[in-house]
Amino acid sequence: DDAELDRIFNQEASLVSREAEVLRVLQCFKLNPYEILGLDWMPGAGVTDQDIQRAYRKKSLLIHPDKLKHPRGIEAFDLLKKAQTELSDCDKRKLLDETLQDARMLVLREIGLPRDTPDDHEKLNPPAMKDPDLKERVRRKAKEIMIDDELRKRRVQKMTMIAEGAEAKRAEDALAERKRKMEEKERWEETREDRVSDWRSFNKKKKKRTKGPEVLG
Repeated sequence: DDAELDRIFNQEASLVSREAEVLRVLQCFKLNPYEILGLDWMPGAGVTDQDIQRAYRKKSLLIHPDKLKHPRGIEAFDLLKKAQTELSDCDKRKLLDETLQDARMLVLREIGLPRDTPDDHEKLNPPAMKDPDLKERVRRKAKEIMIDDELRKRRVQKMTMIAEGAEAKRAEDALAERKRKMEEKERWEETREDRVSDWRSFNKKKKKRTKGPEVLG
């Protein structure tokens, strides 16, 4: 009947929206948690903690692995959780907001406008500004900055690991050298009596040779 058809249609529509959300999350720029949660990340957007928790709850319920069997559903769900965790960290969120503000400032500088220029300025809107629009330009600039920062961070981590590895190697070599010297000392002590005995035997033989043959007469 019509009710059954409506139920089936709604289920299919729900499935389509859930799968679409998985794809949206996977296609987001991974270093911008605002984007992953579908929040307005432009400086001055005024996103609150409540907005973050509300967005996470809504989207996590939509693609929860228990409700959606998708080959990459768990991956998308984990990205949502990571984004929510990062935005709940005051220090990380502050750093992210500063990066987005810097990106906007650089875009404005390229246009020849001061950093405190409002978004509704005539030069930031059509027809003065053509595609891409301000938000897209800021998004691209922020992406550049975040990628550079991430690569720099990875280089530092790599150099730190190399330095720590070299230090560990030096410590290991020093330990091996101390162990070798201790073993040599132990062997020297263990063979001391044999050396003393050999020396005494050598001296006895030497004394016998120096006496020479007895003269008859």
